[in-house]
Amino acid sequence: MTTDEQNGDTLNDAIYQRKMRTEERLGCNIEEIVSEDGEIANTFRTSVMSGTDEFNVANVRCTDALTFWEDGLTISVADLPYVDITKNYWNKSFNDSLTLSGQQYIAIGDMNISTHDLTYALLFNKQLIEDYSLESPYDLVRDGKWTSSKMAEMMKVVTNDLNNNGEQDESDMYGYVANGKQVLPNFWIAAGELSVTKDENDLPKLNLESERFYDVFIKTFEIMYDDANWYTKFDQSQDVPPNSISIFSENRALFMDCSLKSIEAMRSMETDFGIIPYPKFDEAQDRYYSRVSYYNAPIVPKSLQPEKYDFTGAVLEYFNYESSITVIPAYIDVALKAKGTRDDESLEMLELIFESRMVDIGDTTLCGDIRDGAMSNLFNRNNRDLASKIPSLETVVKKYIEKIPDEYK
Repeated sequence: MTTDEQNGDTLNDAIYQRKMRTEERLGCNIEEIVSEDGEIANTFRTSVMSGTDEFNVANVRCTDALTFWEDGLTISVADLPYVDITKNYWNKSFNDSLTLSGQQYIAIGDMNISTHDLTYALLFNKQLIEDYSLESPYDLVRDGKWTSSKMAEMMKVVTNDLNNNGEQDESDMYGYVANGKQVLPNFWIAAGELSVTKDENDLPKLNLESERFYDVFIKTFEIMYDDANWYTKFDQSQDVPPNSISIFSENRALFMDCSLKSIEAMRSMETDFGIIPYPKFDEAQDRYYSRVSYYNAPIVPKSLQPEKYDFTGAVLEYFNYESSITVIPAYIDVALKAKGTRDDESLEMLELIFESRMVDIGDTTLCGDIRDGAMSNLFNRNNRDLASKIPSLETVVKKYIEKIPDEYK
């Protein structure tokens, strides 16, 4: 979140400028207290429970943020003067999904570049597009014709058993490479669907019985498995598998699932590639949606003294504003430095992707049960029996709601 000196690195220097400009504007000193990832939750809880007033804001995992709220350890955004989440440097689509009973205890803005790092998109191999005389993905996106059916059609053209051994292996050509647990959520969110929605009381509700969600679910299986267009033997050690990167870099995959953070790993790729959003479900869909798989969230501890609310609100508001004019442009510039992506089309697509980001509680806060649990288990086994998972997941959501204090309902 902060750095104490400039070193010539574009993003580092932008983060430094954000801190300095905020300090100068508000006449304050900003100090970052860093904890190991696995210790942050305990550090926050212990501090608040003991009543110590040692920090104004904590930046925590999304899985912890709502838990702290449920446990009454944070204060509402509405209690912070100066914070105006209607401004464009706060993210409306995120924040609408992070309310419970109409209350906003967590608000995401441009200060949190984790939401950019973990935004997912498709990389496409420009050389393969040319070699196979395929339509321009950029033009398809612009014309509103970039759909999952069109993607499947293009994947099928290039998929090929290059070594003629009748088996799927790392020597073959594929339409798409990805970690299995990422595939379903990328496509259901791109279709504008959520595994968990909200009911009339703004409380979480499982959405897996929705007819359209099921249609997206089944179509994704058909695209990936029925024509063997997806490389199923992915390396599970990372969200963007190393063998996905190597296959794509060696011009043996048309599309690769990629978080924007992972684009850095493609710098040495010789062939040019482009960036596009995941496809719409069909042309009737009115817009594109881009998935954010995870994020850190700023929360204000309940132990903070009320006389510090004004100052904390002012810093949060200005920090987000300053991020929008220094850090985010630098972030995009760094992303575009990857080989083959510095062109007008890539910038256009990145802007579209950022504007279309969407968060699913079942893919983030409840990912252990829904995304990484039930849905990943089904997809990696080519098991299309979604109905079998619904009862247990309804119980997960029900227990989640039961934890919410009555005053929040």
